[in-house]
Amino acid sequence: MTTPLLLFVTLDGVNHPLASCRWVRYDPNGCATGSAPGTTAVDADTAATHFTSTRRDRAREHRRGVRYRLVALEEWREHVKPCLLGECTHQNAA
Repeated sequence: MTTPLLLFVTLDGVNHPLASCRWVRYDPNGCATGSAPGTTAVDADTAATHFTSTRRDRAREHRRGVRYRLVALEEWREHVKPCLLGECTHQNAA
């Protein structure tokens, strides 16, 4: 019987199981507009392909300032979830 491989990542000096992390898409104003499991990508460029399929659209988003970050579950709950639910202050600042 094989044991599943448990991968860890270090975010802000703290180790987290990759499976509990999330890739987050941020608009230029800092508002999170999308989220995907941490295991779906190995880096921000790969995560971008999960959210935006064409290279041309990804290049346009990059020029606009859209960014992708891997975040721990705690940060996701505190900062990302309110954006996804429309309860953040970024919506008003845009």
